[in-house]
Amino acid sequence: MKKLWVIPVLAAAVCMGATGCSDTDKGKVDQKGANVFPVSTVDEGIAVAMGDVMPFYDDGVMNIYHLQDSGSSPFYHPIARITTSDFVHYNDEGVALNFEKDVKSNDAALGTGSFIKDANGKYHCFYTGHAASLDDVAPDPLEVIRHATSDDQKTWTKDKNFKIKGDKEGDDAYLNNDFRDPYVYYDSVDSCYYMLVTTRDKFDGIETGVIKYYASTTLDASADGWEDKGIFYRNEEGSYNMECPSVVRFGDYYYLAYSEQGDNRVTHYRYKAAQDKSSHAGEWKKFERDSIDAGGFYAGRLEKAGEKLYAFAWCARLTGGSSGEFDWGGNLVTHELVQKENGELNAVMPKTYKDFFSHQKNYNSVNGDKVEGYTFDGEKFTAHGVQKLSDNVVRISLNIEANGDKGDFGLSFGLDGDYNNRLGSAIIAFELEKNRVTCYNGVSSILRYGAPLTSVAFNFEKDKAYGADIIIDGEILTVYLDGEVALTARITDMKQSNFAFYSNGAKCKIRDIKFYE
Repeated sequence: MKKLWVIPVLAAAVCMGATGCSDTDKGKVDQKGANVFPVSTVDEGIAVAMGDVMPFYDDGVMNIYHLQDSGSSPFYHPIARITTSDFVHYNDEGVALNFEKDVKSNDAALGTGSFIKDANGKYHCFYTGHAASLDDVAPDPLEVIRHATSDDQKTWTKDKNFKIKGDKEGDDAYLNNDFRDPYVYYDSVDSCYYMLVTTRDKFDGIETGVIKYYASTTLDASADGWEDKGIFYRNEEGSYNMECPSVVRFGDYYYLAYSEQGDNRVTHYRYKAAQDKSSHAGEWKKFERDSIDAGGFYAGRLEKAGEKLYAFAWCARLTGGSSGEFDWGGNLVTHELVQKENGELNAVMPKTYKDFFSHQKNYNSVNGDKVEGYTFDGEKFTAHGVQKLSDNVVRISLNIEANGDKGDFGLSFGLDGDYNNRLGSAIIAFELEKNRVTCYNGVSSILRYGAPLTSVAFNFEKDKAYGADIIIDGEILTVYLDGEVALTARITDMKQSNFAFYSNGAKCKIRDIKFYE
């Protein structure tokens, strides 16, 4: 049975087109189940984390298939689905494809795939089959590409005979064990379907990550019917795997996105002019800022919805539970992508966030004053404590202005009391000397922030005002700065403690602070 853990969009009427929603109101706002960073499902109050996302837009609905972090080794990761029409309300549609509790099955565990509909209205899923990690009985190789079909996205039928395998032999056969994350799309120039696959290869004896591609004129082809076309894109910046690839044409450009299974752990993208060329023709290029968000936005996939382009990923749980580094599986994160004239993509807040979370609320400082703005002289550390955030989704808009090039300023979370001039356990820092926006989640003092959890480059110009929007839901927040960059992070105690606006040696202004629910 389908579990509805948030209400359908048609039942959500709070501030959607209503008059007076921008008026400040001290009363409680009923958001009617709205959230922006959902997990896979909530069963008896226990949240089940979401892994790699496989978005599929169909008839006005965004179907967000994903790996569900459930099951136990050697059987795990069913593919589940949630749906939305506004990125604010989500329906839990349950498990679409499950693993098989058979150590000899290629589907003992499932891996990332993609979803597509053919001209006859049949739905197709191409996914990774991952064998059980039991060498004495597991099939060889460990990973193969599998296929399933559906007439309604509710009941899926697996093709037991469909298995595309890697093609390495002899001493290099082990490379076939990295063969996953199929992404299938239609190329209108070549009038055929292409399938991208994350795998590995060797060049001059050096092993590296590559994206291979296969071609077929029909989605109903057998495994042998998909022609091996060779390498679609080769990793030229390291040896890491390029996980969860996706390709879309948007405007006059093709975009290739993939995630770095390496030190930087970000979702990269490449671009090239489309003109009348197919998606595999021509050279992929990159911009100076070649990632969508940063380390809190992993396994990102691109998907169009009408005339808009979105990127979907997940923000991981932390290795230490409430601190540490990013681990695996967590909450969905969605960005709208805006295309500049030169083809560059900027991550911005989805418009529906601003439309829905538009009820302005008063927040007071710990001294009882209304929070509107602060000016910092940069002479010393200064922090202005603010009351706890509401349990609702909270949107904060503000303007920031750097009047110098030293120090850092921003928001501090996890204050243990009603204090001013204290720094909490985690901060979002606008770092002027390092020209970046950073989340630190192991802060011990104003002198020791610890290692960054995640950061994104941003060039601050002196005496220039920048607009920022912050969306906070539970443990997750995203900072959208100046319509250029986004930074997503997990801070576990944002709603349990007070927070503050601070400056640590930065001459700056934080003005026009407004809170919305």
